[in-house]
Amino acid sequence: MNRAGSYATFYVGNLFFGIPIAVGVEVTMGQEVTPVPLGPKEVAGFFNLRGHIVTAIDMRTRLNMSVAPAGTDALSIFFQDQDHLFALLVDRVGDFTEVTEQTFEETPSNLDPNARELIVGVHKLADKLLLVLDTHKIVSGIDLVQS
Repeated sequence: MNRAGSYATFYVGNLFFGIPIAVGVEVTMGQEVTPVPLGPKEVAGFFNLRGHIVTAIDMRTRLNMSVAPAGTDALSIFFQDQDHLFALLVDRVGDFTEVTEQTFEETPSNLDPNARELIVGVHKLADKLLLVLDTHKIVSGIDLVQS
């Protein structure tokens, strides 16, 4: 994975995450999600984005965090993984951020284990750490096919 480049950033709780824009990032607000009965707990449901069925992953659940406060609008960060479209439901969207190889560091050992398993490293920015998510790990850790 190239450690330098442009990242779409967002917050889940007080954690600041980024995913490479190379995976096809788009941001929307207020999509109506259709729940999936008996589906994996991390999958909030599905919705239609311009004729494409999108699997919506609740990042708070995926990270084993508490439920978002009532009345919070769902924000979706879209990306593609192995020809499937996914959306991460997040708390707040940040900016697009450009980082260099020099700001990259290995994942800190004191990071919450639920987040640590999804992160490939961090970029040390002037005022915070950008936790770089591996989008493939996010979706591969969910059993999308129920038996």
